[in-house]
Amino acid sequence: MTKEIQKGETPADPWSELDAALEQSRAEFFRAFGLTPFGHRFGPVEGATAPKFFRAPRIDVADTGASYRITADLPGVPKEQLDVRVRGTTVEIRGDHATTTETKQTDYVHQERTYAGFYRSLEMPEPVVAAEAKAKVENGVLELELPKLTPTPSSDEVKVAVA
Repeated sequence: MTKEIQKGETPADPWSELDAALEQSRAEFFRAFGLTPFGHRFGPVEGATAPKFFRAPRIDVADTGASYRITADLPGVPKEQLDVRVRGTTVEIRGDHATTTETKQTDYVHQERTYAGFYRSLEMPEPVVAAEAKAKVENGVLELELPKLTPTPSSDEVKVAVA
């Protein structure tokens, strides 16, 4: 059964729904054996949550005629943890994301560390000039500009004046 999306309503992210279902199943599994989702036998820590998993970033690729523009969503990934490489027609984007959370209570301290890395490899339809590639990260978004070796001629119609 499909649900019609009303004007102004954003569609639900299927990955978020899958994450929630998997997290619920995982928690029920551990609870059946008297464990917390973190594998401990003591009760749940107040305010603690299971670590979120970092997936490979969503990527958009646009052909501007003279170059390819790649946009990747990388929330929380510092630019120092990014590695972008271009070889021939292949673009590789690697990154690391690490977090640490700590909860202190009177009788114990609960601390968690999560680490996730990702790797994306994209094949461009034609060669690019790797030496002229430009990348910037702003507000968790990577923008990568890859000039084409041979720019695509413009298909725009131009009226030519006759003298």
